[in-house]
Amino acid sequence: MNLKHFIVSASLVICAILGTQAQQPYGGCWHPNDIENWSPESDPTAKFNRARVPLAKRFKEPQLMQANPNQFYEGEICNATILFNMCSLSPSQGANNFIGYQPTYWQYMDKLVYWAGSASEGIIIPPPAGSIDAAHQAGVKILGQIFFPPKEFGGEVGWVKELSKKENGHYPYAKKLYEIAKYFGFDGWFINQETSGAGVKSSTWAEFIKEFNSYADENGDNQMEIMWYDAMTVIDAQILKSHKNTSQFLEYFSEGDHRSLASDINCTEAETFSKIYAGVQTVRSGLTGYNSSLNAAFPTNGHVGSLALFCPEERSWKDNVKNLLGTTDDNGEKAYDAIAKTFANEEQAWVNNDGDPSTGGSSAWRGISGAILERSAITSIPFVSNMCVGVGKHRFVNGVINGTQDWYHSGVQSVLPTWRWWIENRGNLKVSIDWDDAFNHGSCFKIAGTLSGERLMRLYKTNILITDGILKVVYKTTGTTPDLKLSTNSSINPDVTLTAKTTNNINGWTVAEYDLSSLKGKSIYMIGLALKGNGNFEFKLGQISILPNEYTPASTKINNLAVEHRLGETGGDIRATWDFEWSDDFDHFDIYLSSQTGGRTLVGQTRDEAFYIPDVIRNGNEASVSIEIVPVMKDMIQQSPAIAVAEFPKAGAPKVTLKLSRSCVKVGAEVHISAVGTGNPTSWKWTLPESLQLIDGTISSSEITVKTLAEGIQSIGIEATNSLGTSNTSFDAIHVLSETDYNDLTNIALHKKIVGYSGCTNSEEVPENLIDGITNPSSTSKKWCNVSPDNWVIIDCESIFDVYGFKIFDCKSGPENDENIRDYTIELSLDGKTWITVVDEKDKSSLNIKEDWIVPTRARYIRFSPSVSGVLRVWEFEAYGIDAVNMKIQIDPAELKLVAGESGNIVVNYNLNGDIREDNFNCIVNCDDNLEIGDIVEDEQNCCFTIPVTAGKLMGQYDLEISVLNGSANKDRQVVVTVDDMDRPNVLGGMTAILRQYANDYPSDEYVEYTTNLLTDENTTAEALEVIETPSTHTDDFMVIFKAPEFWYLSKVKIYIPSLNRGLNDNDKEGNVNKNISIAIGNSLDDLTRITTFNNIGDVDKLEYILPYHKKTKYIAIICDLNAYYYPSLAEIEAFEQVEDVIPVNQTAEMDGWNTDIIAENLPGSSYVNSFVDDDDSWNLYTTDVAEEGAIASNDRMIYAESGNKYKIAPFNTNNALTLKERNETQTLTFIEPARCEQIQMLVFTGGDYSSRFEVVAEYADGTESESKVYSIKGWDTEGSDVCSHTFGTIYTGKPYGKYTADKIDNSKHYLYEKTLDTDPTKKLVGLKFKSTKSYYPNIIAISRSAFKEAESGVDNITFDKNKEIVAIYNIYGVQVKNPTSGLYIVRYSDGSTKKVLLK
Repeated sequence: MNLKHFIVSASLVICAILGTQAQQPYGGCWHPNDIENWSPESDPTAKFNRARVPLAKRFKEPQLMQANPNQFYEGEICNATILFNMCSLSPSQGANNFIGYQPTYWQYMDKLVYWAGSASEGIIIPPPAGSIDAAHQAGVKILGQIFFPPKEFGGEVGWVKELSKKENGHYPYAKKLYEIAKYFGFDGWFINQETSGAGVKSSTWAEFIKEFNSYADENGDNQMEIMWYDAMTVIDAQILKSHKNTSQFLEYFSEGDHRSLASDINCTEAETFSKIYAGVQTVRSGLTGYNSSLNAAFPTNGHVGSLALFCPEERSWKDNVKNLLGTTDDNGEKAYDAIAKTFANEEQAWVNNDGDPSTGGSSAWRGISGAILERSAITSIPFVSNMCVGVGKHRFVNGVINGTQDWYHSGVQSVLPTWRWWIENRGNLKVSIDWDDAFNHGSCFKIAGTLSGERLMRLYKTNILITDGILKVVYKTTGTTPDLKLSTNSSINPDVTLTAKTTNNINGWTVAEYDLSSLKGKSIYMIGLALKGNGNFEFKLGQISILPNEYTPASTKINNLAVEHRLGETGGDIRATWDFEWSDDFDHFDIYLSSQTGGRTLVGQTRDEAFYIPDVIRNGNEASVSIEIVPVMKDMIQQSPAIAVAEFPKAGAPKVTLKLSRSCVKVGAEVHISAVGTGNPTSWKWTLPESLQLIDGTISSSEITVKTLAEGIQSIGIEATNSLGTSNTSFDAIHVLSETDYNDLTNIALHKKIVGYSGCTNSEEVPENLIDGITNPSSTSKKWCNVSPDNWVIIDCESIFDVYGFKIFDCKSGPENDENIRDYTIELSLDGKTWITVVDEKDKSSLNIKEDWIVPTRARYIRFSPSVSGVLRVWEFEAYGIDAVNMKIQIDPAELKLVAGESGNIVVNYNLNGDIREDNFNCIVNCDDNLEIGDIVEDEQNCCFTIPVTAGKLMGQYDLEISVLNGSANKDRQVVVTVDDMDRPNVLGGMTAILRQYANDYPSDEYVEYTTNLLTDENTTAEALEVIETPSTHTDDFMVIFKAPEFWYLSKVKIYIPSLNRGLNDNDKEGNVNKNISIAIGNSLDDLTRITTFNNIGDVDKLEYILPYHKKTKYIAIICDLNAYYYPSLAEIEAFEQVEDVIPVNQTAEMDGWNTDIIAENLPGSSYVNSFVDDDDSWNLYTTDVAEEGAIASNDRMIYAESGNKYKIAPFNTNNALTLKERNETQTLTFIEPARCEQIQMLVFTGGDYSSRFEVVAEYADGTESESKVYSIKGWDTEGSDVCSHTFGTIYTGKPYGKYTADKIDNSKHYLYEKTLDTDPTKKLVGLKFKSTKSYYPNIIAISRSAFKEAESGVDNITFDKNKEIVAIYNIYGVQVKNPTSGLYIVRYSDGSTKKVLLK
């Protein structure tokens, strides 16, 4: 589902957002509507995601330079790879961890597709900027992803139709997608169309692609490409013919020779290699399990096709890092091991098991180098490679560590050696990546083993015409300076050997320079080194460069440097952006942070125009930090920086906070306290009361442990000193309570109210699950789940509390084992506007249950903001506190029972208990319309309020909410008022009761059934069940059943028991007969709901239950759980309905606005319909004139639901349904006869096997609307809880296809569903507005409505009679009201007459 995200909009929520949004920029991850009006100016992260390295042009050497004889150029490899595990959380410009995925074998790739997207996160995903840069410098085209998921994975037809829509003769999204690719610097899109039923034809997509490429071609972007995938093993010729660059990814197992298709797609046979790619399922086949695919496409005697590898990183990378993602282990030794293993896996897959392309691999695994001839784009100078693989432990500049921090950034990868590794007669020489040493960036290559003499190590394939220049090799070795081996012919064999003209040492690295002037006019095709040694040998290769003589690169000017920062007392983060002009002399930017205390740290490097610095730490009391953007050219010389300054808050004496092991305790408890201060405190001094005993630490240490000796609030003072001064801070740090008061410490968040949150993944995994009291649920859906960079939730505790601590039940504490929260904050507020941070924790993912105790803080609202690297999953959030209001209130009576029309009083006794009486001291009552509250009177002398309550005429239980206000504090209580009506008739009088005695515990299929009229003969004392001669032996094994003629609107049940529930059991032992008795209701005996149970019944002769609100039911069942071996015993059962005036009457409704005729009333079916009900355009409904079995209705057009509702379908020869075929399509049905009603009933079904979803808004005559309500409908072959008893069949009316022929009937059960919408009974309803919110077709085929009997007669024009005096006004429930608002009322005049009136 679209994750835009169930967001709650309220002023309180707005406060939550301000100041909390993280600055970490992420890559784009969008749905179509997100990009419709996209522009760089409207995208705050655009510059961070913009790549600047242009696509290098590759060459083909005149004579093949094969490492092995099976390599050829023709066949291509498309690497369809996942570059980050969560596309919506892919950090721009890399990140400070060691586990980012780094494709580096670019020499074997021709295209890279960023395989990404999901229905919940986004379906339009540009590639990461760093990956674009790395691919482009190697000459590899890189494509973003447009992923239309299968419907079972959340795909929506509306997304397909939206993206492919045509307006005014053009495809607006074709242009927008080009603009996005152009700005961000990548080469086009991969369209992955797996959403069925969209109905967008290949011809439409061909036009779309043609228009996309027309924009590209007009602007000189001739490399732009669309690659198509639709899970088919055959080509789509229309699409492939749309443009010369268009290509297709065929479904798996399509490997082979596709050259014969050239004429079908208007290209040459040679061009088919770049247009048709056979998919290879490398995830399932494993790291090296697809040798047969290589053989099929790339025979050893010449290539016949091309391959697209689906997610090879899953086996090479993901398997190694999946348990490290989102944890603190993404840095350090575990990460180092995982990435070392990843590079070894990549070498095995892309080269071969030998790690040497010259071997050609083996018959079991050729390796990709065993088929694909290495590509190269090195055609000019200046050229430089610093042997950086895009990940590092440090950041080096000319051999010196300028920064230490694990990092990855694909964008600073070097152009790595073409052959990895081809060393003649290599013996035991092994090549590895060294991350502990480098000349520049973060790595070098280390060759180690035994070497005697000289070995040729081929490195680069090039095509560089030499006019002059110097080739530099930067290295460390235990041997001697290597000779330079070059080939000036298109050959792998060197024909030139050069010795170093000069060598010098830079920071422990040897820089050897080789003069190329003797090669003027020649081209260099191969660069190699002759390694020399004698015995144990080690050679570290740090850099190779080719520069012109007297190289003086043009300077790179930085313009418009801007920083956005969020720097606090101790640190924060910074965003920096700038502009510059790209040149061939430019290599990268070094980004430094400079401290006022003199430190200067290299925090990042990029080839682009933006960088994010996540962890800025304040050194001491420095006022600011400087951000330096330093251009570095191809000679690796740093130019003058552009500098910006970010200021910290003004420093001063230490600001101190405390961390406590507990803050609410009893006498004798030990509490550990840690003091934390800003500005690097150098000394501490604690001041403790006599009631705290210091048992560990000293008064001058920052951490102490104390023992509590007495009750009361323990005030602690602490003096902290830094270079700017001394602060003295006092904390009421510990509340020591009595045993009684300590027992008041509770989870104050439990079952309270969520008033705002950032989002959730679906309608089940919502924040309300955080406060349901279930810490380890059986269902994995009972959590708060969200996919977002920013997560927050606000809890209203509904009173003011002293808050002491919190407990978070993170992902791994429950039934899932995904990533835990890494960082989180907790803030408190009294008013929901002003917040204070009480918890700010970092790197806590190792804790499954997180517990924090704070200095006692008074608050009502809690804001919890967790941060996670992937998907947020939290089971429960607990907050511990004690009511902070001293005032006590007591309600008398706690429950009130009244007869309809009767009045009674509720007394609220209060005791301020030391609280000051504020000016607003008052008592406020909220109640149901069936209760009328009189004037509340306060008796100050006796400290009480008296609340007069008058019952209306409705039976039921009604909540009376009482709140005593005192300043900002309040005390709330709830009283249940039960209203009875002694004059209602017993609906069971004289009925026959069905008696069932079960052979086993109920429910059971084995029972004996009897009948009796004695339970309804008005004799409430005599035994009525003497017909039962078998004693009870099981639980709930006796039941009395009554069935309504139609339905009852049940409000009250009375059960009479003879002889005070006493009798003799089968052993002649006297005792209580019935142990427990339940009342159950329902519309089916197979689906009864117990509405109440009387437990542990003693000596009683009557049980009575008044329902809180009347229930509509077909059956009433009395379920008896007898004590063992007693005989069933009851005397009488009575049941009472609600007053008729408020029982709604179901009516069919005639509507206008039906948009489809989907019901065939005769044959051929296709002649009697004008639309289909399903997204496959194949099926319709039919009447009894077509076939009896499965017919939707007969000629009376009526459908009777088991609920008792009746529906009438529109005439069969007209439009008779509302079918919503488009996502976000909106249609309105209007009532032929508008009327007031209590509820609307809708008869609906989904046209297909998957669920659909729609929302409805009621439209009223006064121009207002109801709130929208969203409904899900299960697929038509699925039976759900709100299914209508009526089922239907379908008739095939589509194009003949296989076994499906015209008028074929499928009379298997297809399910109708009933959906209800409550409406405002005081307003006339004129229409219903429907909107589809999900793919698959929701079909609405009939509407009915339920109205109060009073509302049936027209009252539109009734007004007050101004000539008569009004004595009283009553609402429709018969309750007298003093201040009527809009709605329907009954007015009583002084002459005794009454009249209905409508106030507008």
